[in-house]
Amino acid sequence: MENPWLTFYPKENAPKFHDLDKAHAQAFNKGIEGHNEYRLAEHLEPYPYFGNPIANIFVLLANPGVSKRDADPSFRINPEYVNRNQRNLRHESADSFLSWVHSPDNPERESEWIIPRIRKVVHETSLERVSSGLFLINYHPYNSKSWYPIPFTFETQRYSFHLVSEAMKRNALIIMSRNILGWFTAIPGLYDYRNRVMFKSSRSVHISQENLGIETYQDLLKRL
Repeated sequence: MENPWLTFYPKENAPKFHDLDKAHAQAFNKGIEGHNEYRLAEHLEPYPYFGNPIANIFVLLANPGVSKRDADPSFRINPEYVNRNQRNLRHESADSFLSWVHSPDNPERESEWIIPRIRKVVHETSLERVSSGLFLINYHPYNSKSWYPIPFTFETQRYSFHLVSEAMKRNALIIMSRNILGWFTAIPGLYDYRNRVMFKSSRSVHISQENLGIETYQDLLKRL
């Protein structure tokens, strides 16, 4: 399946929805008027996934959140970060993942969300092994303060579902956290997939022995 994000080049002040999704995303925002916590942020870059798409470990999430800083509609992401996300969307370089978790010369580039969630597994292995062996994927790519199930499948989601299906063919470890029913419905066979596990705490999404159990965590370390 062709990657739809290869054609994603939004203008600076235009909504950051893919053209394939824009009409439906904006219709959703109109329909939930008055519930701003569920509104899809038009000014923020989409994040359908992070990392290596042929990794041995997939973590299934819901959708990217919105921080207090990002919530202001006038907020604009640094052009350097936009370029980094473009490389990530196109699967061009593992550097796009590494820079989110390790930029000692430019620490503001690092992700406050990702770093604590992979800290323990990085300590047990290495940054290089984690960046090449881990793939974080969102059910849909658009930012909101709170999760709300959208009664529609965006066209770009189909590519994300395809990546998970391909990972299953490779017998990758699939770790589920949020919107479990949505993932089960979107990807036939996922419910019965033998290498599917769940975090003990779906809200923390910390990759650790405490949150996965000893057996699963040891399997994860071997796969990295």
